[in-house]
Amino acid sequence: MCRFIVAAAGLALLTSPGSAETIERTVKANTVSAIDGFLGYEVNTCYPSVIPDVKVRQAPANGTLQIRPHEQALGKDTRCPGTKVRGLAYVYTPKKGFKGMDEVVLDIPWSWNDLATQTLLTRTYRIRVE
Repeated sequence: MCRFIVAAAGLALLTSPGSAETIERTVKANTVSAIDGFLGYEVNTCYPSVIPDVKVRQAPANGTLQIRPHEQALGKDTRCPGTKVRGLAYVYTPKKGFKGMDEVVLDIPWSWNDLATQTLLTRTYRIRVE
């Protein structure tokens, strides 16, 4: 089963008009793995927020990436434990037998609210397949 790693809406996404971030992940060869994701909720109230229309800017050369709908209950360390929230999971599958480095780049448009100017977060994932 895939392990989902998620980021709460509104944390790092809102710090600048546009920003870029590089994230490193390690996955097992011949295995489907969630490398990151996004949950759409307001951190202080747990109200649902818009789920961004994430686009693949650069597809992985040695595998595939799927952006899948995802739902999970918030953990005990949140203001609303047990509340179900929706979002996205970024799921990487390496080519059969591939071991080495791969990279995928995503563009994530985001706005704090309906009145705020939309910003673009670009995330580069450097994926080590072992």
